[in-house]
Amino acid sequence: MTILTAVDGETIPSHAVERGAELAEAFDVEHVVLHVMPQDVFEEFRSAASGGSSRTITTPASYGGADQHPHEETEEYTVDDGERHATGVARDVVRGTLDDPSNTILKGRVGEPVEEILAEADRRNAKYLVIGGRQRTPVGKAVFGSKTQSILLEADRPVVTVMSQE
Repeated sequence: MTILTAVDGETIPSHAVERGAELAEAFDVEHVVLHVMPQDVFEEFRSAASGGSSRTITTPASYGGADQHPHEETEEYTVDDGERHATGVARDVVRGTLDDPSNTILKGRVGEPVEEILAEADRRNAKYLVIGGRQRTPVGKAVFGSKTQSILLEADRPVVTVMSQE
C-alpha cells in the first residue's frame, strides 16, 4: 500500500505533499509524489525538439529547471524525456516542502492528468490519494472545469483534498 500525492508543480511548498507525508508516516506505508506532464505540453516539447537543424532547447523551470539540452535534427523528445522532466517537477516540489524527502518516491508521467493520477493510484494500490485544490466559486468550476473535482468524482478510493486560499 501507498499514499499517492499528486502535484501540479505550481505551489511550493505544497500543503498536499505535507499531508501525504504525514499520512504515509501514520500508516507506515510508502509516500509517492506524482506529477503528470499534460499531453499538450509534451507535444510542444516534442515539436520544439524536432523542428529545424541542430539547436538548443531550454527546459522551463516548471519542468526540471532552466537546463539547456542540445537537440540534433534526428534526436526526438520521447515519452521517457517527458517522464524524466515530470519527475523533476515532483522532485522540486518535494525538496521545497519536506525537510527530509529521503523516504519519498518521485514519479513522473505524461498524459491526461486526471486519467494518469487515477491509473497510478490503481497501479500502486494507494490507500489514499492526496491532491491540492483551489477555492473557486461554483460558476468558476462550471466554466473552467476542475481536475480536483474530476478526481473526487472518479476516484474509487478515499481522496484527501488540501485546499489553498489562492
